[in-house]
Parts: sequence; structure tokens; C-alpha cells
Amino acid sequence: MKSDEGLLGRRISRRQLLKGAAVVGVSAGTNLTFFRKPAEAADVNIGVIYPNSGALARFGQACVNASKLAADEINARGGIKSLKGAKLNLIITDCQSDATITRNVTERIMTTQKLAAATGDYSSSYTLVSTEVAERYQIPFVTGSIANEITGRGLKYTFQVSPKAEMFGHMQVDTLAWLAKAGERRVAIVYEDTAYGTSTAKGLTDRSKQKGYDIILSEAYAAKFTDATPLVNKIKAAKPDVIFPVSYITDAILIIRTMKQLDVNAAIIGGGAGYLIPEFYKGLEADSNYVFTVGSWNFDINCPDVPAFSAEYEKKYGEFLMEHAGEAYVMMWVIADALERAASTDPKKVREALAATDLTRGPGSAMPGCRVEFDSTGWNKHVHPVMTQWQKGQLKTVYPASDARVKPIWPVPAWKKR
Repeated sequence: MKSDEGLLGRRISRRQLLKGAAVVGVSAGTNLTFFRKPAEAADVNIGVIYPNSGALARFGQACVNASKLAADEINARGGIKSLKGAKLNLIITDCQSDATITRNVTERIMTTQKLAAATGDYSSSYTLVSTEVAERYQIPFVTGSIANEITGRGLKYTFQVSPKAEMFGHMQVDTLAWLAKAGERRVAIVYEDTAYGTSTAKGLTDRSKQKGYDIILSEAYAAKFTDATPLVNKIKAAKPDVIFPVSYITDAILIIRTMKQLDVNAAIIGGGAGYLIPEFYKGLEADSNYVFTVGSWNFDINCPDVPAFSAEYEKKYGEFLMEHAGEAYVMMWVIADALERAASTDPKKVREALAATDLTRGPGSAMPGCRVEFDSTGWNKHVHPVMTQWQKGQLKTVYPASDARVKPIWPVPAWKKR
């Protein structure tokens, strides 16, 4: 018997969704936002910790929106049936894109609110903090952050649905091996000088060496630089066939604009982050086409439930369901499934149910691989990254074949032939 059958029912209508939706209010003097339906007994409190202000607010807000959408749907379908229809009550807190504040707000909600579980934080650096606090208070914490250390520290209350950081560089190189066969061999690795950049670059370097590629350039650059010309001139002089860039949105756009200006025609296989969000296309328009990028999730992965909830999100928020927001939606269903099986809001019992999770259908299974099952460390052992490509202004999954709905465009045409 599949463990999520009690939650899965038919798709709900817009009227039903609105009927089940909660009202958002702010608790004065705190960073807590209470997202709840009209007061009833037996609500289940779920902590939702994301950066809703500061440098990463764009991503955190999308994750919060996706979490709300999932909670709306769960509540409208009858809530947690084993708890007499108890509804999810999301206690949303802003970690303000700051690790110290992350610790403070996580401590606050875990000591002042009766939580059954928690989820967040988008950035691995914040998640490492929140999960440490959650372990101390024995509150199960489900995350889509990717750092290897998240489930590498022996914690018992942390659950990671996403691929690990070391897998992303491997996927970039493996995609090139799949695309190019025995052709393109000269690669350049360029990355921002942050923990995200250097850890991903290490995976790229190690995998490129394993595959026998010629790394003709490996170059760190200062994150959020204002002039990409020196970096792109180095790339041009090296004459790579393929570039593996690792960068957030402003740097990603600047690098590609400069490549076009200097007529650098190497194919681009990006390292996620800035290459995955709507602003990438908005900033580059047609120049975004043909760019590949790795991701932990995409709105068109080949799991049965994904098209419906991705379409619902786009209808509600006016943009596609981006990587980490998609994970946030899935994680809310994973938590709801655990609550259903635990038939309790006791965090220890919810933790035991999460550890026994094995979802093979429904929204809670909708990670790449279409299955969520945690190993002894709390990591989803069936998940893997996916490779996407911008095609005609849309981000399409192209690899591996089990997740793809379209074929990649390869080889990438030169700038003058686009």
C-alpha cells in the first residue's frame, strides 16, 4: 500500500482552493507571520523558515508561496485525516538572509510555538544553522538545501529531499559526455569565490578529470562583479569548447552578455542558481536560448503530479514554479504524509514517520526520480539533479531521459547564426 494514498484524492477546483485558503497576518514586534485558516481546534503548526528579506528574498518568497499553495491544497482535501481533519497552520518566519538571524528566529519559533515539524531555508548556510537548532529541540526539519554536510553530521531530526552539492558538478560533466560523445574535450570552469562556487567547482574539476576532459581554464572571480570583460577575455584566449560557469543571477547575465559582445561561442552548461530563475530570461531574452543549467528540480520533470501543481502555481503567481519553490511544495506534502502516518503532532513520532517515508506516488514523491525515501542519514536516496536548457524562453528538462520531456538542442549555434 502506498503511504500517501490518504492524501491524494482528486484535483480541487479554484473555488475549493479559495475556500480552504488561509489568511495571512503579522504578529507585531516579531519576525513571525501566521498563515492560518479561521480558528478551529487541532491545527497542526509547521514552522516555515525562509529569507523573505535581504539578498535572497526573491528565492525565499517563492518558497513561501509554494509552501502556502501546498498547505491550501492539503487543507482543502480534508487536512490530516488521521488527526480528525486537522489543518496545517504555517508559522512563517523571515531569516532575513542572515545566518545569525536565522539562529535567533529558529530558536524563537521552536521555543514559543508548539511545532510538529519545520521546513526551510533555501540557502545551505542557513539550513545548517536551523537544523542544528532543530536537533537540539528535537523538531523534525525537512529541507531542499543541497550542502553535503546537512545530512553528513549524524543528526536524527534532519531530512534532505534534494540532491547533494557534489552531484551537481558531476551532472554538468556527465551531460557534456552525453551530448558531445567524443567531440568537445576542452573545458573552462569559472566560478564565484564563495562556498557555493568553490564547492561546485571542486565537483566539476574532479568529474572532468575522471572523464578525461582537458581543463584549460579554472578561474575564480569576485561575486557580484561589475565588469566581466577580464574574465571573458581569459575564456576567449583559452578557446574552450564548453564553459561550466557557477554564478548567481547578476553575474550570470553579465557573463553571457559579455560573451556575446566579445563573440565567445563556447557552449554554456551552468551550475544552477542564477541560470534557473525567470529573471534569467527577462535579463537576456533571446540570448538566454541554448544555455544549459543543472538543477535539483524543474517544473516539467516527468512525475505524474508535477504538471498540475506547477500550472496551479503559475496561474496564482504569474511565473513558472522555479527549482527551490518546487521542492518547498513537495516538502509540505512529505510532512503531511508523515503526520498522516504518525497520527500525532508529537515531533518525536513525526520524526519516526519521516524516517520511514517511502513515497512513490502523489505530490510528495515529485522529486527527480519520482520517489522519496530517506536513508539512515536522512537523505532522499533516490534523488538526482536534472539538466535543463533554455529553449524559446522556457526552461526545459533535457537530461536524464527518465526526467526529460523534450530533447536538447545541440550543438549550440554561434552567436552570429542565432
